[in-house]
Amino acid sequence: MYERMFGALVSRINKAMSRPEGKSTFIGVLDIAGFEILETNSFEQMCINYTNERLQQFFNRTMFVLEQEEYTREGIEWNFIDFGMDLQPTIDLIDRTKPIGIMSCLDEECVMPRATDKTFTEKLHGLWAGKSDKYDVPRFATGFIIRHYASQVEYSTEGWLEKNKDPLNENVTRLLGNSSEPFIAQLYADYAAGEGGPGDSGAATGDGARGRVAATLKRGAFRTVAQRHKDQLNLLMAQLGSTQPHFVRCILPNSDKRAGLVDTPLVLDQLRCNGVLEGIRITRQGFPNRVPFPEFRQRYEILAPNTIPRQVFVDSKQAASLLLGALGMDPERFRLGHTKVFFRAGVLAELEETRDVELSKIIVQFQAVARGAMSRSRFRRRI
Repeated sequence: MYERMFGALVSRINKAMSRPEGKSTFIGVLDIAGFEILETNSFEQMCINYTNERLQQFFNRTMFVLEQEEYTREGIEWNFIDFGMDLQPTIDLIDRTKPIGIMSCLDEECVMPRATDKTFTEKLHGLWAGKSDKYDVPRFATGFIIRHYASQVEYSTEGWLEKNKDPLNENVTRLLGNSSEPFIAQLYADYAAGEGGPGDSGAATGDGARGRVAATLKRGAFRTVAQRHKDQLNLLMAQLGSTQPHFVRCILPNSDKRAGLVDTPLVLDQLRCNGVLEGIRITRQGFPNRVPFPEFRQRYEILAPNTIPRQVFVDSKQAASLLLGALGMDPERFRLGHTKVFFRAGVLAELEETRDVELSKIIVQFQAVARGAMSRSRFRRRI
C-alpha cells in the first residue's frame, strides 16, 4: 500500500506540474542519501548501494567528460581514461546475466520449487567466490561480501527470496480492489474481482501467495522486485544521460546539530560514501589547478622579477612561459593552454609557499628601511 500510495503521489505531482505539449525542457532534482552500511545489510541495502554504484559511475564519467572538454578547448594533451570502468566489475557482479550476477541468480532461484536462501547463497559462492576480486565469502554469517567503491559491505541473505517475490495475499488484494474508499479502490483497481489483474492467479491455496507466483509466472506477468528495480534504474540512467547534470554534495558536520563542531570521522565517511573522494581522484589524474595567464603573471612575477623585458610588449602567455622557464619548472608538471596554465596536483601550493617566502623577504627589507628612516629622524631631532 505504501508503494502504491507513493506512486500515486508522484503521478499526481507530475500531472499538476505538466505543461502544454511541445515544451521538452525541464529541471529535475534527484535526491539520494548516499551509500548505506548498517549492522545488518539485507536486500534493500544491496538495491540502494547498487543504485549508488551506477550513479557514481555516471558521476565519474561526467567528471571525465567535463575534464576532456576543458582540455580539448585549451589544446592540452590528455590520455583517455574511462573512470567509469573502475566501477564496472562491481556493477557486473550485481546485474549481469552471463555469467549470471547476484540479481539474475536471485530471480532464477525464485522460480525453483525447492529453492531456499541457503541454496541461493551456495549457488552465488559457486559462481563468484574466487572469480571476482569484488566478491568474498564471510567467515561465519550466511551471505556474501561486495567491495563497493566506498567500502566493502557484508550482506545477509536471510529472507531474500521472499522479498524478491514480494507475494501479495490474493484475498486481501481483492478486498482492497473492491474497497468502499475510492482512493484505495483506485490504487488496487488491477486486483478488483473480474478484471483479471496481476493478482488473479486462480490459486486455491489458503494465502494464495505461492499459487499467485506460479500462475502469474506462466502468464508472463510476474516480475520480481529485482527486475522492477533494475528496469526503473535503467530508465533513470537513460534520462540522466540526456540531461546536463550538476552535482551538489551535502555534508553533515556533526550529528548533534551544533555550530562550530566538526566530527572528522563522520565527515570523512560522508565524503567517501558521497563520491567526493572519487571526484578528487579523477581530477588529480590530470591537471586540477588552472590559472588564467594574466592572473598568473600578476601573482607570480615576483618570483622572477627580471625575467620579463620591460622595453617591449610581452603577451600574458609568453610572460607565463618565461616565468615558468626561469623557475626551472619540470614540463611534466604543467601545460600551457590557449588562455590558462594548467598544473598537476600540489604544484600551485609549492608556488604559493615560494611566493610567501619572497614576500616575507620584501616586507622585512621594507620594514628595515622604514625603521632606519624613523630612527635617523628621531636621532636628528635629539641632536
